[in-house]
Amino acid sequence: MAEFETEEQQVEALKRWWADNGRAVIFGIGLGLALIFGFRAWQSHSESVAQNASSAYTEVLESLERTDDGEKFLQLVSDIRDEHSGSPYAAMASLAEARFQVENDQLPEAETALRWAVDKGAFREIVPVAKLRLARVLKAQDKHQDALDVLDSVSSTAFTGHVEEIRGDIYLDLGDTSQAAMSYQRARDSGSPTNSGAALQMKIDDLATDSSDGTDDKS
Repeated sequence: MAEFETEEQQVEALKRWWADNGRAVIFGIGLGLALIFGFRAWQSHSESVAQNASSAYTEVLESLERTDDGEKFLQLVSDIRDEHSGSPYAAMASLAEARFQVENDQLPEAETALRWAVDKGAFREIVPVAKLRLARVLKAQDKHQDALDVLDSVSSTAFTGHVEEIRGDIYLDLGDTSQAAMSYQRARDSGSPTNSGAALQMKIDDLATDSSDGTDDKS
């Protein structure tokens, strides 16, 4: 405030500035404090929600392992999807349900659970895994083209080995041994993990033996 000649002038200038800007300053400080405490409250709420979702998922897993009350297990999965749909635990609970449904030969229900994890689950990192399992469930229902379409939508190269092995299994189901052999070969050459390296090699060897014996590529 060197532009003012006396202390009194400096004080008067400060008063005028405060009169003109004080309300905005107070509002700004108040807003800043509200944001700080609001964020802390939101953070605390988020942690509480996450803990509740984690507890609910633990209950889902415990119920799945007991498997003496399937109705209760399915209700727990439904609850976590309804109450914590934005949580990764809801998607993982859907995978648990799919496992339960497959073990009980309920493939359409397993498909529904996996499609929920793919389409509505908030945990995007689990989507490729859900898609692989969905492709296998579709294959088991003879929905071969649907299964191939799902595999085509898996973009992560980390799952190439799995994708190509399942694709090979589908083509083998369809009797297209040439496409199956190429898919298995791509799975082996991908460098990414497959369900079982030894089993994959056995599939490749079996198809090579069939080919050398004069088996037709398609039946």
